[in-house]
Amino acid sequence: MRAQNTPFSDAGSQDEDPVPPVADPTTGEIRLLEDRCTTCVLNPAVSAAPLRPGRRQQFIREVRDCGGQIVCHSTVPPVVPEDFPAAMCRGFVDAYGLPQAAREAIVLGIAHIVEVPDPTWTSASAHGGLQQ
Repeated sequence: MRAQNTPFSDAGSQDEDPVPPVADPTTGEIRLLEDRCTTCVLNPAVSAAPLRPGRRQQFIREVRDCGGQIVCHSTVPPVVPEDFPAAMCRGFVDAYGLPQAAREAIVLGIAHIVEVPDPTWTSASAHGGLQQ
């Protein structure tokens, strides 16, 4: 999943899938997974989520070209309950940095990063984290 331009956007992606917001405009929190998940699409290891050949590079290029970011698949349904708050992919941010919109919001003082645990590793949370 990718989001364009603003961390507060819940606009759909180019794939027409709804992109869950990774930020809360009320609190200014921009959620970022605290560690790379074990199946991160940016992980070159065998445990990475399976993608067709060339898709990983195409996906990253598309996201970077639009100034977007990747929503971690471990923070969206069906992995977690519908009301679980999504977070930015740690692998993407580590490799390419925060998206421009997030950096600008932080500089303007209207947002801040909140690192959140991988819900698949969390035994309990306010949003019903899952145990692995």
